[in-house]
Amino acid sequence: MATKQNNILWRRVMAIAAIQAAISLMWIAYRAYLGTLLGGWGFSEDFTAQLLTVEVLLAVVMEPVFGALSDRQQRFLGSRLPLISLGVILAAAIFIGLPILGVFQLPLRWVLPAVAIAWALAMTMFRTPIYVLLLKSTPSRAELPLAISVLTMVIGVMGVLKPSIQNGLLAVGALPAFLAGSVTLLIASLCLGLVLPKPAAPLIEEAPTPSPLPWLGFVQTILMAIALTWGSAIVLQRWLDLFGSIPLTLGISVGQGLNLLVAILAIPVGWLTLRWQQYPLLGVAFGWLTVILLLLLGAPAQDGGYVVIALLWAWALATVRNGTLPYIFKTIPGDWAGLGIGIFFGISGLAGMVLSQWVPTEANRLQGLIGVVCLAIAATLALIPHRKNGSATPKP
Repeated sequence: MATKQNNILWRRVMAIAAIQAAISLMWIAYRAYLGTLLGGWGFSEDFTAQLLTVEVLLAVVMEPVFGALSDRQQRFLGSRLPLISLGVILAAAIFIGLPILGVFQLPLRWVLPAVAIAWALAMTMFRTPIYVLLLKSTPSRAELPLAISVLTMVIGVMGVLKPSIQNGLLAVGALPAFLAGSVTLLIASLCLGLVLPKPAAPLIEEAPTPSPLPWLGFVQTILMAIALTWGSAIVLQRWLDLFGSIPLTLGISVGQGLNLLVAILAIPVGWLTLRWQQYPLLGVAFGWLTVILLLLLGAPAQDGGYVVIALLWAWALATVRNGTLPYIFKTIPGDWAGLGIGIFFGISGLAGMVLSQWVPTEANRLQGLIGVVCLAIAATLALIPHRKNGSATPKP
């Protein structure tokens, strides 16, 4: 299964990247049609926004819960696949049911919102365990950024294609769109199951005692989630405020162009991170993002000289995306890796919601100050040395 070059389990990496693409496809379809489905049952647009907020708040709790359950399952069963399989099956089945349910008018008006929430919860069941499998796709920590670069590339490509995908899904109708998302998820998950090894540990009545809870690691993970989410979003917002109206070739927007840059640079940046592993590149990348934000805060609008800054921004963001999960992996011991990643995802979602709803989106001094402080905190966290832990490598 392992390749000679770098000994990375590329088939596992590709399967996880395919699942990430399926997750993105399902969320695009869900957000494109949710308002229409709920509107057919008499719910307002404000209610739709509130429902999405509730789903984010539930994910803050459930992402860590399912991450911890996957850690426990790993200790008892020697595999995280049962929880992943259950989550995938539930998510795919409920997802297809949403457009079917949407055409009916049942006496219980809250059935459809409840089913939508159930689907969002099912999606939280398997994402964290799958990312832990990604962390085990390489024999050493040094190779993780190169493996994760494939995922970074997929995220960037989906960001570029999102408007086209959304338009295509809206053109075919709700049921075909939701069916496409469910089938894609099931096929990608089946591919992942085929490339995973059989559990090496037998079923046992009492699991081995895990290492003590890494409270300091959890605090660092929470701070990194907030600092990364806010800092990177404010840099992007400032960039769009300055240059968002500039037309690009191929009919893509500035935001799509930046995502395309990140996708193109993801794998080369991952390779360079492997070659330059003796340098603290994650901290350097956050430092560059801080400098770039300071430059953008004082930049005149639509200055063509900022093409170089765009390239540096794409390099820094690709480095950050490639290096964030390895950072959590170093911060949280392996037998708590699922809980750590779940905390990161949950807090990131909450931080993104808070930023979009409570922090002004227009360029101003407060927003710029928040961004600079967050990026500086992230750079500091990335430069803090981590203690070596004997149990730091999670099982498959």
